[in-house]
Amino acid sequence: MKDWLPMAGVVLDELLRRDGRGDYRPFEQCLSCRDPDVARPATIRCTTCDAGPLECEECVRERHQRHACHRLQRWNGKFFEVTSLKEVGLVVQLGHADGSICANPVPAPADFCVIDTNGHHSMALNYCGCDKAGDAGTHYEQLLRRDYFPSTLTEPHTVYTTRLLEHYHVQSLQGKISMYDYYASLERLTDNTGTKKLQDRYKSFMRVVAQWRFLKRLKRAGRAHDPTGIPGTQAGELAVECPACPHPDINLPPNWEDVSDDLQYLYVMCVAIDACFRLKRRQVSSEEKDPILGSGWGYFVEDTGYQTLLKGYGEQDEVSTCTGFAAMTQANMKYSKGYAASGVGAVICARHEFFLANGVGDTQVGEKWINMDYIFVCAMLRHLRVRKLVSYDIACQWSKGLLERVAKFPSHLQIPLPTGSLKYVIPKLHWGAHERKNHSQYSLNYVPGSARNDGEGIERRWWWVQPVANSTKTMGPGRRQGCLEDQWGYANWRKIVDFAEFMRRRYMIARQEAAAKEKEFQEFTKSFNKENVAQWEKDVKEWEADMKKPDPYHVASTGPSQAQIKKDIAREEQAKAALPGHVAVHKISALGFITMGLELEESQAKLQEEVAKNEESKPVQTLEQRTAFRHRVQKFRELQAVYTPQVVVLLAQDPAARLEVLQVESILLGLPSQISTRHRSTACSPDILAIETRLRDAQCRDALHELRTQLHIQDRLYKLKKLHIRNQGPNTRMQTEIKGQDSRVRHAAAKYRRARRAKLALMGPGPWELEFQALNDNDIRGVQDDDPDELAARQRGRKKPGPSEGHRQVSWIWKSADVQGAGYSDSVRVEWVKFRARVQRWMEERRLLPEEMRRILAWLIYEENRWLSRIGQRDDVDDALQEGLTAYAHKQANIRRNMRGTCRQIWYKLMQESGLEMGEEWREVPGYIPRKVRRRVNNKIIIEEEVEEGESEEVVEGEDGLVLDGLEGEDMDEYRRLVELDQAGLQET
Repeated sequence: MKDWLPMAGVVLDELLRRDGRGDYRPFEQCLSCRDPDVARPATIRCTTCDAGPLECEECVRERHQRHACHRLQRWNGKFFEVTSLKEVGLVVQLGHADGSICANPVPAPADFCVIDTNGHHSMALNYCGCDKAGDAGTHYEQLLRRDYFPSTLTEPHTVYTTRLLEHYHVQSLQGKISMYDYYASLERLTDNTGTKKLQDRYKSFMRVVAQWRFLKRLKRAGRAHDPTGIPGTQAGELAVECPACPHPDINLPPNWEDVSDDLQYLYVMCVAIDACFRLKRRQVSSEEKDPILGSGWGYFVEDTGYQTLLKGYGEQDEVSTCTGFAAMTQANMKYSKGYAASGVGAVICARHEFFLANGVGDTQVGEKWINMDYIFVCAMLRHLRVRKLVSYDIACQWSKGLLERVAKFPSHLQIPLPTGSLKYVIPKLHWGAHERKNHSQYSLNYVPGSARNDGEGIERRWWWVQPVANSTKTMGPGRRQGCLEDQWGYANWRKIVDFAEFMRRRYMIARQEAAAKEKEFQEFTKSFNKENVAQWEKDVKEWEADMKKPDPYHVASTGPSQAQIKKDIAREEQAKAALPGHVAVHKISALGFITMGLELEESQAKLQEEVAKNEESKPVQTLEQRTAFRHRVQKFRELQAVYTPQVVVLLAQDPAARLEVLQVESILLGLPSQISTRHRSTACSPDILAIETRLRDAQCRDALHELRTQLHIQDRLYKLKKLHIRNQGPNTRMQTEIKGQDSRVRHAAAKYRRARRAKLALMGPGPWELEFQALNDNDIRGVQDDDPDELAARQRGRKKPGPSEGHRQVSWIWKSADVQGAGYSDSVRVEWVKFRARVQRWMEERRLLPEEMRRILAWLIYEENRWLSRIGQRDDVDDALQEGLTAYAHKQANIRRNMRGTCRQIWYKLMQESGLEMGEEWREVPGYIPRKVRRRVNNKIIIEEEVEEGESEEVVEGEDGLVLDGLEGEDMDEYRRLVELDQAGLQET
């Protein structure tokens, strides 16, 4: 840019030169006229053609017979003004492919308009009405054969070029451009001055786009080749399927059902379920005015049967009982008022993020189970033979009673779901917001066969499609479904296109990580007693075989809570009171005395916060709070005189304990833990010290549990706000709730710190510190969050993000043991089994990816043969249409052949190095020409050549690309970072 800036003036002058006749000023006469002696004045310029001399009207008209949508300008002696081909006399004749003159032309309406990528065009157009009309077809067919898509069936006044429809189609899919904005840009291209009145064709544009989307989906699904035609389309047939998922009789080996138990995960289908409340639809239009084209033929479930079933269900009373979840508990709230659909629920392929056929349905009031049950069943109708790993953020609740609920469905939805064919899991980031007890069976980190699947792919798909949410919200039912079906079909197809490099990157990471983790695990295991390791492995394998057995990943909380400690002490004091000669020194027991002190400590902390916030703004309220607190401390002093009289003497000598001060919230209370070590043993009885010690121990445990719970809730509130909260009012309320939650987190942390300081004062340093560590600010973070200091260091250095679940170091608050002796050992055992699980998941990923690559190749072979088999299926067509059908089938087959060749070229060496058996899917692709690639030498791309067999490790994406194999050190770290970002769907900030 710095080099270009001095030239900006030159470029600007050349742009202005174009507003005149430029170098063509000397040519007053048309140079295109055949006879130079009678050449006509040159006044017309075509701005769509390349720059050249001006021409006369006759020459422009003759040269643009096949370019009727070009834009013209006329030189009026002073400047160029807009004109059109219609004004220079061009008349477009349809029905005569040989260019002959029609003996009986039938003119189109006078206001006939063609809309192309460069705007509106008024056009004089004639249909064929002579003796060739039979071959030319109806007026509708004549327009289509000229690549003009009519807006209506009879006497259209507006047509759209197929070039325009293709252009908008891609723009809407890739750029998420709305129809309104695109159509408005066409009007601006036609006239951006407001001086010309254009007829509004927006409604017809919306209608034609909906028809075009539907026709493209039918065409790509091969419906034009099928003798049954469009009416013969089956449920889900227009959906683009995932080639990497297991499809019996298509891409699975013949013996796939008979493999050993340790390899069954290779043929398990992983699906993810979720709802998105951004994709709403307002209560506008109706199916009578805007019918659904091909209901149930693509990704949405068949609408009529779906709505009929929903009418039989009332309000939902099943809600999630796990910590922090809001979607289900708000299912019957009124935020859906005014909407025909409050969102959509969907089922996708969890490993490859493909939307499944008949795996999408509208939700009406929140995330009801009946909606999700129905959508899940419809999606699984096409995948009954394979086992399924089902990921859902509330799987622990939703899975309960699923089979019983499905058993009540209509007979055609009574699918076999035998026990053991479904395994339920929770996405990795969502799992942290659930309870720990009995939830390891839902963790993708621990469930055998889940490999490195994170289950969060459906969230990334929602993020990808949400730019169209605003435009689809105001559409009718038919156009909205058509638009969303189109978006998901495009998303699925782009996944197939990107599979070659995507699967390669995944396999490279899996291969390196599996080897590294396996080596680290072996070294880690050597530090333990072999008998212990054998017992740990035996326990975890028994749990993997039967997850009803004790959870090896959970450290059972054997430490008593504060309430339990109080009960135990109360029983002990009652037993002492029943002994002969016992005399009660006060109506409040020693337990009551220490409990009152701990409660005062909590009130003091709360009062300090309130005073700091309200002392200036609310002096009366502050006075009342201080007075009430002073009165409570005076009562406590009376009890101190009974149970710890020497402490009262010490407090009388300490200015920090005086009550006659304004800031009473800062005084020293005089609990035994607050007395100096040299005076404590003489000033406090052993019973009093023991009671506070036991209560402080339980207080630390309770405060940690409360802190973890509040962090769970905080995490869910942030996610709820990000995904579902819109508009100023709800955002303000949610911000207030989040602010309050931040305060609760701080209170729990402060409570733990006070309890730990007191425990440290009473007991001194010891093994108990392994369980109750010092709580730093960086330790107060969610289970999925990385250490802030380490993250900042990475960002200052190489700008690397935090590690994923397989690498992350969680805060100690999530790993602390609950018992000092056995608990510490138990914590080590848990760390060992977690390490083992990480190794197992990486090894599964390393083995599963080659199988998925093989399946992709087999699926491409199947699709190629399927397209070739469609040739000649119809015998009711003329030769021209038969040629078109045959050409399209060959084109699609060739696309699959080239895709297979590209995948094989990129994966072949990796598969050779893996040592796995390579079947017929890996044979050379006949007729495939290896693609040319750029190579990196000394960090510079210097040559371009064909890749020989097994040389794909040097393929790069572009000048800034990374070498995709053979990476070491920092290069591999950087590449791993990019792949993790890709898998997580994140963007670097």
